Amino acid sequence: MKDVIIRNIERLLLLDADDNELERIEPMSEWKWNKLYQIVSKYQLGPWIVDGLKAYENDFFLQMSPTLRQMFLDLRGEKDEELLERFLLQVERSQGTLHHLTKRSLTAYANELIKNIKNIEE
Repeated sequence: MKDVIIRNIERLLLLDADDNELERIEPMSEWKWNKLYQIVSKYQLGPWIVDGLKAYENDFFLQMSPTLRQMFLDLRGEKDEELLERFLLQVERSQGTLHHLTKRSLTAYANELIKNIKNIEE
């Protein structure tokens, strides 16, 4: 079972532009929002999270300090699909849910497998 931090990261990352009704953010403490920030920074997912925060700006449970909100908004960079795919694959591995691969994580898994095969061949 995924924890609340990972579920909220997925909500913020995987917005469906055609979906008029967003799934509600789950309530989190400031400590958990800080942990979410650390994870997002580590995997360089800032551009997606910023878009998610903007989409959820009126959600009652999107409560964090102005300082932390600004830290999120200051995350810079280009959206890199490969980084997103790696993160999603890592989540699925850590949660033991590889049997529920998404298209993005399956692509990341295949790319990783190809790299490993090339390394073995060399």
